[in-house]
Amino acid sequence: MNFSSLLFPARALALGVLLTAVYSCSVSEQVKDKPTGKAASSEALENEAYNRMQYRLNFMDAAKLGGQDILFVRQASDLTAAQQARMQSGLQGGRLPLHLLMRVYARNASSTTGIQLKQLDYKLLLDGKELATGSTGANTVLESSAIGTLPVMVDLNVTPALLAGRTPADFAAGLADFTGPKRRMTMLIRPNYVGASGRQVPVSDFEPIELVTAKRSVSTK
Repeated sequence: MNFSSLLFPARALALGVLLTAVYSCSVSEQVKDKPTGKAASSEALENEAYNRMQYRLNFMDAAKLGGQDILFVRQASDLTAAQQARMQSGLQGGRLPLHLLMRVYARNASSTTGIQLKQLDYKLLLDGKELATGSTGANTVLESSAIGTLPVMVDLNVTPALLAGRTPADFAAGLADFTGPKRRMTMLIRPNYVGASGRQVPVSDFEPIELVTAKRSVSTK
């Protein structure tokens, strides 16, 4: 019997043991570099919940210009001559405050995963131009299938530059009307989330928010 032929099976067995050890080490290193299955699963559920979040802008709750209620002012003539005179006087005196109050509804559509909203950044646009920026909903926790209400309040002084040649009454006309065909005010939002492990989700771009009354297209399928 050839002695070398007896060594071949032994060498093959040794090589197999060596390759198995190398592969096991490689897999071990890969597992060490990745989050555990439980952590990965938790992050995946959170990401899915973030993608399913729904935000809607409610009607304007309050709107005042120079102390005058303009919530239902749709044209300048809806304000009395005395109200218009007080607004004009405030403008000339450098004090014409604008106060707006509205709400954003936030719905966690996930039936299994809670969400922590670090904050909701927003931009208010009036006639296509930026009117105010801010954030709301700091550290709001939304349990699965829950709906939260996030207040948005604006307080600023209206200047002649903002009026752009208009009277205060003309500026007020339709400002608080969200449902008319010539809607003047729109909002862009950017949510910021924090995961259960403290992981902060990268901030996305600002996106327009729909109204609670927005009509949905009917599927023809």
